[in-house]
Amino acid sequence: MKLLVTGLCLSRNLGGPAMALTLVDQLKKRFPDVDFVFAIDPNSYKQEKKWADYYGLKIVRKDTFISNIANTNIFFKIARIGYRFLKGKAVSTSGVRDQNEIHEEFMEAYRNCDAVISMMGISYVGDGVRGAFEGLSSYSNLYYANKHKKPFTHFIQSFGPFDDWKVRLFAKRDFAQVDFVPARGKESARYCKAIVKNSEKVYDFPDIAILLRQADEEWTGDYLKKIKLIEKNYIVLSPSSVIYNMRASVGGSIGEDYVRSFYLIASKLLSDGETLLFLPHMYSDNKYECDREICHRVLNLLKNDVNDVSRCKIIKDDLDVWQAKSLIAKSKRAIVSRYHALVAAVSTGVPVVTVGWNIKYYDLMQYYGVESMAVDTRKNNPQQLAEKVFAKLVEYESENYREMVIQKQHENTEKVEFAFDLLCEWLKEHVS
Repeated sequence: MKLLVTGLCLSRNLGGPAMALTLVDQLKKRFPDVDFVFAIDPNSYKQEKKWADYYGLKIVRKDTFISNIANTNIFFKIARIGYRFLKGKAVSTSGVRDQNEIHEEFMEAYRNCDAVISMMGISYVGDGVRGAFEGLSSYSNLYYANKHKKPFTHFIQSFGPFDDWKVRLFAKRDFAQVDFVPARGKESARYCKAIVKNSEKVYDFPDIAILLRQADEEWTGDYLKKIKLIEKNYIVLSPSSVIYNMRASVGGSIGEDYVRSFYLIASKLLSDGETLLFLPHMYSDNKYECDREICHRVLNLLKNDVNDVSRCKIIKDDLDVWQAKSLIAKSKRAIVSRYHALVAAVSTGVPVVTVGWNIKYYDLMQYYGVESMAVDTRKNNPQQLAEKVFAKLVEYESENYREMVIQKQHENTEKVEFAFDLLCEWLKEHVS
């Protein structure tokens, strides 16, 4: 059985491989001979190939309905040539040839697979954060599956909200064609049930990466010694370039205000005598999308304010997902904006507060009984955000948190395993 998995990355954002490797491990337990091909962003092919080889996975460059139309439709071709001519730029067809090659490679992957699984993480987001083509972009995978008459399903991901009518239109069309809608979280499931005729086919689950294993103890111990940290004696900070780069219209603590919010948090923690580990969850040569760049911005503010930053450590290595989870698991607490840093924390019993932007943070924490620990960066200025984070941290001191979260992990593991059973039953029914 050969499966084409769309929507995930294997490099840069550690959330992609966290879900991909969990999917592979769990399905191979049930179908030992299953083969996977992951559709990845062609703009990051070199990085994706490097990490695909590292993880032992196969990849193909993906395309979307939108990019294909832009490169094949005669109207858009003429418009693009005219634009370059008016700007005095050279008119070349090499880009079109490259795009056509990518598209054919992607279509070949559809023709050769037995089924398509969409794992976009978040899709059909209609709250104005994403672009005007969000609905059509999210629908692309199903469109190509239909075109090649291949069985198609979504697997656990965050859907909605569906405030934008265009996003809602494509989501309703999509959900009408699939056998089940596996929403990541209760709120996401609630969004889906509101637009699906048969609400019984909507399920809610935690993120599958709660099952992701950690790096071995020997590696973890050696790495902590290397960076001069002691287990359970440091606090992880994991900021996000996504929030930093959001449009100003989103409001709240984004851009430089977002950096300042983490500066205020870090400064207070240092004054309390804490040791900090800045753990990027998105690595990229492009500073615009690299979490490490945000970490350095926070550190620069700390230095300028004459803080003693000798107790600040920053991960300079591009860790794999197992290693990153291990370092979070060994921490005392965590304050994170990256969703899968949150997944790593709650699934290992680490007290965590999120500084997030999407319902997915609240949704996951709800499964562990700590949804009140989710703070929305869009609704708070830096000072308010920092104050709320510290108020949340105080709450952990008076609660039997670790025991409760560990117990919830057992319950949530059963939920995710049921989701895999559901997926496997679907595969048995649709793949001969």
